[in-house]
Amino acid sequence: MAKALKKIERPWREQIGAAIQRAFALAGLTQKEAAGLLDRDQAQVARWIHGSERPQMDALFAVESLRQPLIVALAELAYA
Repeated sequence: MAKALKKIERPWREQIGAAIQRAFALAGLTQKEAAGLLDRDQAQVARWIHGSERPQMDALFAVESLRQPLIVALAELAYA
């Protein structure tokens, strides 16, 4: 059951990762700069973007300069 769930969840994680990457671009940040603002290792942020690790949404929303770009990027998923 858990394997089946992971297979279904993976494409969704990749879409969320693309939205996070888009949010960084909208905020005018590189992945390295965003990782610094998030106080996270750049490798961890890369895993969020590639969908191999669940992103820490609370950490993303805690950075004020990322809130609006992230909301915009997530909303774009609804129209993709």
